[in-house]
Amino acid sequence: MPDSITAKMTNEIGEALSNIFLSGEVDKVEVLYAKFFNLLRNEPTVRTMLPLSPTGIEDPDDETFTLTSVDGKLSVEREKVKAPDAKEIENDVIFDQPPETILNSMLPLYLNSQILSILFDAQASELGSRMTAMKAATDNADELAKILNLVYNKKRQAAITQEICEISSGAMAVDEANSGSIKPLGIFDTEDSITDEFLQEIESGNVPDRPLAPEEEMEMAR
Repeated sequence: MPDSITAKMTNEIGEALSNIFLSGEVDKVEVLYAKFFNLLRNEPTVRTMLPLSPTGIEDPDDETFTLTSVDGKLSVEREKVKAPDAKEIENDVIFDQPPETILNSMLPLYLNSQILSILFDAQASELGSRMTAMKAATDNADELAKILNLVYNKKRQAAITQEICEISSGAMAVDEANSGSIKPLGIFDTEDSITDEFLQEIESGNVPDRPLAPEEEMEMAR
């Protein structure tokens, strides 16, 4: 779809359609286009262009719309135009040309106007679909950015907390070492393993010669 639709373009399309119809290459010309309803809705529509239907001339029930911008957002101004009432032709009206000649001049103009209306419908539908797609993509990108920012902040907070814990533990260990409250332990000893109760078990001979497996410990506890 071109950016701008002109009457010259519709005249060329109308002339090409008329030539293939009048030459007998086709017996009907139909156009499939996206009929515009609003920015969120358009429907595929099939419309017969040739042969012309008198219903379309007598009762067009046309809608005119204008794409505008309100507060930086695309909007549409719609106006429905009802078919005008037929007027009686006065008896003293004299046509300079035969009715056939006048009709043959008017029908191409009517066909071109219908083509122009279809092109505007299709262009408005395309612009509305593009705007909807871009808005959905922008909303998804914003939501993804919020999620990634939240995950990043959680990871950063966890890393900072871990560093603080490590620094605090190191500082406490240095303070205890400097105060002399820490006694040297064996290779497999810990602060909690050397107790009075453990020493009594060693003296009584209840301590096994080798470390027990968890299932052996549970068996002894029974």
